[in-house]
Amino acid sequence: MDKERIKRDLRRLRKITHGIEVSMRVKEAHEKRLAYLNALSPPTDEAKVEAEKIRQNLSALRIEDSIKEATALETFYMGAISRLDPLDRTIILDGYINGKAYWKIGRDIGYTERGVQNRIGTIIERLSKIL
Repeated sequence: MDKERIKRDLRRLRKITHGIEVSMRVKEAHEKRLAYLNALSPPTDEAKVEAEKIRQNLSALRIEDSIKEATALETFYMGAISRLDPLDRTIILDGYINGKAYWKIGRDIGYTERGVQNRIGTIIERLSKIL
């Protein structure tokens, strides 16, 4: 498989995963607001209107669609990633999927930031051969 496609897909997976996390926090905040408005006794007409707006915003988040897309990408790549040695697996999961900064990964595993970048190039090469 083409190395550029692997990089592109893994970056897309990171963005989707981050978007899911943000959307879930937004959903939680909206649900709290909705619970507050629904608890008003008696609910005002204004509160009912705002509650409906919140429901519409919640449905627009489309978290389920993002989860489905992320799961499809993860399913495709995780088989190949699982065949990497543990250090490479950690680097690719932390760097690409979790979005951890290379310098932080390097600090955790005893590499420099540049060393992690070089290792990622090698890992992508291995993944292209596995896939």
